[in-house]
Amino acid sequence: MSTNSTKATRLSTVVLVVAAAAATATAPDSARAFETDPVGRPPAGFTLHVARQPSAPRWVVRRESANGFLAHDGEPGGHAGFTMAVLDTDQRRNVSVSARVRFAGGQRSGGIVWRVQDAENYYLARLDLDRQDIGLYRVAGGNRTRIDGEDDLELDTTAWHTLRVVQEDENIRVYIGGIRVLRARDRTFVKPGAVGLWCTGDALAQFDDLRLTTPEDKDDHADPRRGR
Repeated sequence: MSTNSTKATRLSTVVLVVAAAAATATAPDSARAFETDPVGRPPAGFTLHVARQPSAPRWVVRRESANGFLAHDGEPGGHAGFTMAVLDTDQRRNVSVSARVRFAGGQRSGGIVWRVQDAENYYLARLDLDRQDIGLYRVAGGNRTRIDGEDDLELDTTAWHTLRVVQEDENIRVYIGGIRVLRARDRTFVKPGAVGLWCTGDALAQFDDLRLTTPEDKDDHADPRRGR
């Protein structure tokens, strides 16, 4: 083989290796809309967790007209507990994750979890429509600590609301309906983790359009009413 051919072969190999590394460096966008999941059964690809209540998690896929969604059938008297539906795959460190949520009864409290290390260690953005409050929390060793919050939302308690979280390194932003309402920094969990959905144990909650994308600063718009 000639010297030029050898150099060309080595160059091609280097290009392929670099391209493969670039392809794995950024996780692809993904979405779960629950349109094809069997109705009345837990969704495939999720691990379900429950804490501080004796009953098993009650997450099932339901359908309203042509729209499928993931519902949590709350346990009466389970307001002191909580439950999670966590995606089995797609571990990420920097992530933009969003979902639509609607509440039909019980304590109207639910949201998104990310950088989930296990059932007792993760970040949580919790929307509580009974209190008209949104809170950003870290849950470490099962103990929940509030990092930031906003308590004057004035949202419709029966409507669908889009909740979105963006984390890049230690910087966290939380949005409702495309408007940024919270911003904070936290270094508790630095490793990649799973993402998922969370709600109180007695909540009748419905989730749809769970989406994971690459963070984009151009979407960062604050609500001028809150001065953030």
